[in-house]
Amino acid sequence: MARRHHAPVLTASIVIAVALTTVLSACSGGSDPAPSASATSSRSSSPAPSASGGAAAPSATPSDDQTGSADDGTGPGTGNGSGVDAPTSVDWATVTQQGIAAAGGGAVLSLAGSGDSWTVVVVNGPDGAETQSVVSATLGRVTSGPFPKSVDAATGTADLARATAAKTTASAAATAAERAVPGSTLASLVLGGAAGAPVWTATVTASGATRTVTVDGLTGAATAS
Repeated sequence: MARRHHAPVLTASIVIAVALTTVLSACSGGSDPAPSASATSSRSSSPAPSASGGAAAPSATPSDDQTGSADDGTGPGTGNGSGVDAPTSVDWATVTQQGIAAAGGGAVLSLAGSGDSWTVVVVNGPDGAETQSVVSATLGRVTSGPFPKSVDAATGTADLARATAAKTTASAAATAAERAVPGSTLASLVLGGAAGAPVWTATVTASGATRTVTVDGLTGAATAS
């Protein structure tokens, strides 16, 4: 009776051994498992490396200050915006009028500059207060200023007295000075002299030489030296 049951028991043992061997082989052998969906997604969402090894930089988008219109020189500030540094002629009446307007009124005491830019000093107060501005001869407007000019009380009072007494304006004196030396260009003009006898002193250049011209503040007569 013991012999009849020996074969089934042995067969069952063999089946169990084969199954166990198959399971162990599956666990220990073979290639690495395929990456999971989450790992694949993580790798594909990363930016592609650049040639230098880093992540590719996002495309640059200009900021607001890069996309605005270029400065055309018509706003406040210095420069005439026209590219003209040395106009062929200067309208002294316009230059002086712009300086006076910027000061809020008054009389011109001096002009100084070259080419397009001219500094205009104006006495514009009953106490002798003075103001200066830079005027573009090309644009015919103030490009810098007005700014207060520091002077002591005695100088301000004397300047006001001379400007009040003068019958020859700064623009007329500038024109007369240039005419007194043919082919010359004005470099500076200053009102001086006594209150009863104001005199404009102009510096002009011609052919590389500097000349001085005095213009009578009452009669407008010009004398070159």
